[in-house]
Amino acid sequence: MAIIIQTDQPDLLLDKIYDAIENKKADKWMSTPDGLLTYGTLLWKNEAFFRPQIWVDDKQLRFGLIKRKDRRHISSKLYATFHAKLVETLLACFDSDFRSVTATAARAEPDQF
Repeated sequence: MAIIIQTDQPDLLLDKIYDAIENKKADKWMSTPDGLLTYGTLLWKNEAFFRPQIWVDDKQLRFGLIKRKDRRHISSKLYATFHAKLVETLLACFDSDFRSVTATAARAEPDQF
């Protein structure tokens, strides 16, 4: 259930994403002090998190889904909402910075749940 972005400069894209979040230009995404992303609406804030990883050799920026510590499972609705919102933000704000984005249907690196 990861998001995999094909880009020539994954580190630069991640910097742009953090900058857009900090400047309130990335929809309602928020960043935690340790670099995790969560969707910041009242309904979804801190319900799950995305952890970014740069895969230099594969020219990928990956976001792995992390469940909240007190959750036993991640529901399909939670998974779908977080993935859809992040892909939407990527396409709306960063479409010139990557070639493709994939949302996996099964667990993939770097998911953690």
